[in-house]
Amino acid sequence: MSRSVAVIGGGLCGLTAAIRLAEAGIKVELFEAAAKAGGRTRSFIDKTTGELCDNGPHLLIGAYAATQQLLSDCSAADNVTWQPSLKLSLWDEQRKLFNLQPAPYMPFSMALLIAVKALPGHDWRSAAAMLRLARLLDQSNHQQSTVAELFRLAAIPENLRRDMLEPICLGVMNEDISTASAATFKRVLKESFASKASARLGWFNAPLDKALIAPLVEKAEQLGVSIRTGYRVRSVKEQAGGLVEVDGKPFTTAVLALPAYAAATLLGLEKRFETRCITNIHLWYKGHCGLPEPLIGGIGTSGEWFFDVSQTFEESPPLRHLCVVISADESRISDEVLVAQISHEINLICDVESVPVHHRIIREKRATVLVRESQPMLTASSRILDATESPAPGQLPATIEFAVLRGEKAASQARKLLQ
Repeated sequence: MSRSVAVIGGGLCGLTAAIRLAEAGIKVELFEAAAKAGGRTRSFIDKTTGELCDNGPHLLIGAYAATQQLLSDCSAADNVTWQPSLKLSLWDEQRKLFNLQPAPYMPFSMALLIAVKALPGHDWRSAAAMLRLARLLDQSNHQQSTVAELFRLAAIPENLRRDMLEPICLGVMNEDISTASAATFKRVLKESFASKASARLGWFNAPLDKALIAPLVEKAEQLGVSIRTGYRVRSVKEQAGGLVEVDGKPFTTAVLALPAYAAATLLGLEKRFETRCITNIHLWYKGHCGLPEPLIGGIGTSGEWFFDVSQTFEESPPLRHLCVVISADESRISDEVLVAQISHEINLICDVESVPVHHRIIREKRATVLVRESQPMLTASSRILDATESPAPGQLPATIEFAVLRGEKAASQARKLLQ
């Protein structure tokens, strides 16, 4: 039997694994239960506006090296708009709009400290706290600590936590500082603030279907990957003779590129994984001026991240499309109240009085699997490779970069098995 791999799951992890395996000349069949590939990075048509929309915006950082390499290999690097250097726009009702913007002409570590000091309401005490935190990043003794405990150890003042560090934790880890892993947060900070290039922000300049998934699917198919969408795998079993059967079809090995809870269901295991919701509130306005920046972090607001989708897509559609993200959302308020709160906050940020003509709320109830120290083991088989989303302390949280890295690792493991 020729070398063949079944990749189960057509999200970013699965597509990455399929591409890397096919590049090595290995026959790959990818199975995706949904009607099209993409996982959480799929897009949909909003029936009212006719606009192709993402479930929610996905922000990139310059430290996402594996993602950037994958996009380059799939001729999609130009589908991301990058800041020349970090500019993180923030807003609260008292201080209005302000920016964390390290000077690009200075050494980055020094520029970051000066930029933190220059934030309204901050001084050298905030910069000194950043230095204390930086000294903890190389220590390996926080595997069981929470981010809140890390902040206490570094004596982080409340204003620095509120204005900068807590929004980063919520945005990247989708979890409150009281339970989020300090080891993972330290890795995020260390990689993100390593240099001017790694700290800058980027965003896709078209819906994810076009900017990300279509180029990956096209690349995979060019390499000979067979992609079967609308197919839910029911059985994965290792058989004698070094084979794996996927719904009775033999393969040399299989890659589980699914959320951990979905893989557990497939394998018939009663394993529990903690997840969190992300709520995306899409609003469309007629004649709206848009946000003053493509992305704004809200301080003391119901919405956490305010995106001007029309601006990031560099488009001038008939309706201005804004999207507001709430990470780790556990609220129980009605949609009507939520839209009223969010639209009021947008009016304050933009200093206008405007009412959306249309809205749509997307709640991704199990958007991310949380970082936990003892994630349940899904498979002891050497030929059923676990590439599921189940991050451990010190690994990246459930982000685009983590998905790509999981796919890369699974492909590498499969290639070694097939040598």
